[in-house]
Amino acid sequence: MQKKNKLMLAAAIGMVAIVIGSTAVRCSVAHTVEERAEPASSDTTVESASQAQDAGQASQEAPEEDATAETLALLRSNAWQAEGMPEKTLAFREGSFVESDGESVRLTAFEVKDAGEAEGQRYLDIDVMREGDPYATSTTLIVDEEDGALSVACDGFAAEKRYVQGAPSGAEVAVAGLAEPYTGLIDGKAGDLASAIGQWCKGHAPTATSASFDGEVYVDVRGGRVSATFHLDDAASTIVTAVYEGGAFSVAG
Repeated sequence: MQKKNKLMLAAAIGMVAIVIGSTAVRCSVAHTVEERAEPASSDTTVESASQAQDAGQASQEAPEEDATAETLALLRSNAWQAEGMPEKTLAFREGSFVESDGESVRLTAFEVKDAGEAEGQRYLDIDVMREGDPYATSTTLIVDEEDGALSVACDGFAAEKRYVQGAPSGAEVAVAGLAEPYTGLIDGKAGDLASAIGQWCKGHAPTATSASFDGEVYVDVRGGRVSATFHLDDAASTIVTAVYEGGAFSVAG
């Protein structure tokens, strides 16, 4: 009798275990079906929309960046002067422009906010910050081309509101003041140095005719680089750095 009761108890325990197991399986299957049938969450939808929006913004920003780079390159690679007054000049460099009347110089820093092209004109929306002025001013810089000649106009200019394209010097840029031990460190390649600086000036300081060595040399013994700075004679008094490495020069300003 006891043996029979034990068998019945064991069978009862086994049945409970099976029922619990079956219930667990049914719950698991039901849960899986519900998950598969459940529509995409709002978070996923929002994330997809956000990614699409980011992609759209990136495609819009790329043309603006290209327009900015092209216009800035155009401004930096040309010599500018007031029409009929060649003594008044304008020169662009990285993040600023310099106006000169032949006796004094005015520096204005600027930051580009937008760029584009319309009706044959290029424009830059910029914030300008003049020397001594604690606040930035928003304005627009317009580059126009008429009969093959360029002009640039902006209310943010301090001396003249409009400048026209001037003729670059056209002369080779002479390098002055070279001395030892610098000439020895560049293997006596003074001619190559002048050519490298002159090539840089064509695109960035077209009115420069000479570059004066300032006497400072920086040597990276491990890297095998020799760097020196030079002052140009353009209206902006541009300072450039010539780096000699691997037998060749590179110039930056």
